[in-house]
Amino acid sequence: MNPKLLKSLYGLVGFLHLLGIVFKNQEILNATKPFLMPILLYYVYKSQIEQVTLKTILLWISLVFAWLGDLALMQEDAYFLLGVGMFFMAQLCYILLFLKSVKEPIKFKTLPLLPYFLAGILLFYILLPKTDALLIPVFIYGLSLIGMAGIARLRQGRADSKSYSYVLIGTLFFLISDSLLALNKFVWDIPYVGIGIMSTYMAAQLLITEGILQDEQ
Repeated sequence: MNPKLLKSLYGLVGFLHLLGIVFKNQEILNATKPFLMPILLYYVYKSQIEQVTLKTILLWISLVFAWLGDLALMQEDAYFLLGVGMFFMAQLCYILLFLKSVKEPIKFKTLPLLPYFLAGILLFYILLPKTDALLIPVFIYGLSLIGMAGIARLRQGRADSKSYSYVLIGTLFFLISDSLLALNKFVWDIPYVGIGIMSTYMAAQLLITEGILQDEQ
């Protein structure tokens, strides 16, 4: 199967998953979510089969941890912390991947990161008082998520413009997805939140993947 067909398959499976959320059909949800990340993994493999690099391997590892996180979060709440741990590992791999996907070393700049700092402070202010025993893991994961998005922002001017744009938008979608998930779990019952969580998550993973593949070309 060629990469374009795999990308179409990812979109189809994702669309079916969203239909499962809309119609509250657990069978569709269970039949689609476990295949999202494997399809992206195979897409990366088919796209980079002749030029596997360290960045390709880091992308694979990130997607594998995300897949394990997906599987854990499909289970009962007892596996929530395991899911957070898997996605924490995915974020660390993404951070390393973004640091490697530049033409020159990234330099820390306060001004481009200011919106991320402010958003993080606001989110922690709302979220952390409600997390009880999960405060520390949620806080640590939140830092890794904001750090991942911040590093993506600092790639500007140091990476291919298309790669930068795809990855930046992808990381913003990731922030939105995980923020919705956390706010719905700990603070509010948000109507139709599953659609928002999964649509932004699926878009995030595809855009980050596309961005890294663009950087490899």
